[in-house]
Amino acid sequence: MTQVGRALRAPLLWLTVLYLLTGAAYALLPPMFEKPDEDGHYGYVRYLREHRVLPPLTFAEGFPSEYKQPPLYYLLVAALTAPLPDDVEPERLLPVNPYMDHTVPGVRNDNRNVFLHPPHLTPLTLAGRLVSLLFGLGTMLTTYKLAALLFPAHPAVPLAAAAMAGFQPQFLYIATAFNNDAPVAFLGALVLTLLIYRLRRGPFPRFTLWVGGLLGLAAITKVSGLVFLPLTGLALLFIHRGFRRSFWREVGVILAVTVLVGGWWYARNALVYGDPLSVNVHALTGAPSGPLSARIWHDLCSLEHSFWANLSRTFIAQNRLERALIWWGRIGSGALLLTPLLRRRRGVDVSPDRDGTAWVILASWPTAFLTLLLLFWSREGAWAYGRLLFPALAPLGVLWAWGWWGLFPTRWRRVALALAAGGMALAGVVTPWVSIYPLYHPWRAWRGESVTHSPDVRYVTPGKGAPIARLIGYTVLEPYTEPGAYLPVEVCWEPLGHTDAPYAVFVHLLDLSRPDAPGVWGGRRSYPGLGNRPTDRWPLGEPFCDRMLVPVSPAAPTPLAAAVEIGLIEPESGARLPAISADGQPLDVVAGRGAPVLSAPPPKTGPPAGYILDHTIELQGLDWRWGEGGALTVTLTWQSLRPVEYDAITFVHLTGAAGESLAQADRQPLDGRFPTSYWLPGQVVTDVVHLTPSLSHENEDALTLGVGMYTWPALDRLPVTDANGVPQPDNVILISQVVFGHDGKIILLP
Repeated sequence: MTQVGRALRAPLLWLTVLYLLTGAAYALLPPMFEKPDEDGHYGYVRYLREHRVLPPLTFAEGFPSEYKQPPLYYLLVAALTAPLPDDVEPERLLPVNPYMDHTVPGVRNDNRNVFLHPPHLTPLTLAGRLVSLLFGLGTMLTTYKLAALLFPAHPAVPLAAAAMAGFQPQFLYIATAFNNDAPVAFLGALVLTLLIYRLRRGPFPRFTLWVGGLLGLAAITKVSGLVFLPLTGLALLFIHRGFRRSFWREVGVILAVTVLVGGWWYARNALVYGDPLSVNVHALTGAPSGPLSARIWHDLCSLEHSFWANLSRTFIAQNRLERALIWWGRIGSGALLLTPLLRRRRGVDVSPDRDGTAWVILASWPTAFLTLLLLFWSREGAWAYGRLLFPALAPLGVLWAWGWWGLFPTRWRRVALALAAGGMALAGVVTPWVSIYPLYHPWRAWRGESVTHSPDVRYVTPGKGAPIARLIGYTVLEPYTEPGAYLPVEVCWEPLGHTDAPYAVFVHLLDLSRPDAPGVWGGRRSYPGLGNRPTDRWPLGEPFCDRMLVPVSPAAPTPLAAAVEIGLIEPESGARLPAISADGQPLDVVAGRGAPVLSAPPPKTGPPAGYILDHTIELQGLDWRWGEGGALTVTLTWQSLRPVEYDAITFVHLTGAAGESLAQADRQPLDGRFPTSYWLPGQVVTDVVHLTPSLSHENEDALTLGVGMYTWPALDRLPVTDANGVPQPDNVILISQVVFGHDGKIILLP
């Protein structure tokens, strides 16, 4: 077989191809600056391209926020991207989404974009991500080499280690970001591989020069690269079996080369700014969070979450895939820790490391970074960022593979290793489509399907009347809601034009029982596309629908027929876009049917025992009480038996012995706050009606209450039957036992 044929059959080659294809998805799908701190890293390269000198050691929000970083990655990106254009106005790249993360806890795909888009990507940002992708590939291949040094007779272990490290989804996400995390992980992997090579194979020419040069490059890639120096010293201490003369000779040469290659940047900071490690500038971005004892559990939980999940610049809830990855990490880390205890089992050596030296050297890297993360780095932030462990990802990948290899009997090792590595690789491949893409495409395309409510309203610019959007319609997605809960409303739009500034969609929940002063009992604002399609840059002619979760006020009265009001508003000024009907008539309020707000779910209906109105509403009880001055309070208890298609008017009439009218009240239930069309099956409604009758001594002992309902505006009374189905005369429920000054009650429940 030719060398080309053997190469094409090599598993590592196909793993590399898969990594590059998968990495391209991670690089292309998230919009620019939506990965951690990308705007600052982009600003660093932009400064180098424009000024041809290093930026000042300072901090400010936006583009200057990462000027504190060592320069190697940015110099490399600036040199490689010199021919690329980057003529997008900076001001257009940085408008933030004010509704970012103002969402429902536990809901992922809603306003997760920090910035407004488009542009989705510029040539410079894509190039910066692809440079990081190559460093990520180098990290994976170096992990393979590192494991091959320890398992030369078991090729499955290096391949598994490479897959476990390279396809870890959070690493792929960060290794395709415009930042310096992937380069420092690659350089750390190279240093560790040289150290293990030195341990396994003995001295080789220019070892100290290679290690010192790589350590110097790591030091001017990221300040955390300095941690590799003491770790290298610890490894050499194990290699030389103590503080021997050969140890000091190699350490001295390595340190000298490191200072020669990377010390200039720290000397420049010390001389010019008095801050060699840029510690003071880093502290400006921190938020001290208390002693370790008070935050250890919080930090460990956030570290686990952000190491295996949370592929976003903001905190997001875990999906099923990410929860599975977290459990993979727990099992894999447990196997890693058990490796020293499983060195011999059933007389079979499961470790290539006879005295444990290699395992200790490998384990020292993640241990050191974990310790620094918990004791120092997380102290300056709101939570511990798992990506700060990625400089130790290569040894972690080897230790995971080592742990899975040693955890199972000989006949099951290959299967267990294949399942563990294959599961990680599969997770890495599908994560862009399962976890990342939905974050920035939370809307759905509208393809002409019907919506429940179709007002067909246009929104236009003030004065000129240029069309901006058509409200296709909306659908309330739940039959009812409760105070303090969320009501999902899907709103569908057709973009017709662009505004000068981005306008937000607002959805209000209104009480329209008082048209002169409607009460607002819930509301939500968001840029269209759940933050991803602002009106100053949304694509025209592409109708879409947003599923907006509208919070209901905890103080909302119940029951309440909450109408839905929809519009477009400029967030800073509060100015609304004018709304017009399909025939061009101006509209003051665009409001339609919403959903009932209830204190509890409606109970189940039983066999009716009271009076039945139109086969849909049952009168379950009625009582009356006399008050001062002859005032009469009538309490009606209704229950809906099935959905009501109309808004009925309740009437309560008090008549004398001759049938003369003494008092009456005709109105919708609860003074219009809860019309019958909002009643759900089983809904119990207690309505209190106040009457002030004109009584005399002649008629106060022979009073009759008449109760019923009629439709509006037809004034047709709803047919009334008793529990036995007997129709009632004039479709009215008559109560003739009413005596002035004597309270009464009629219970019609079974």
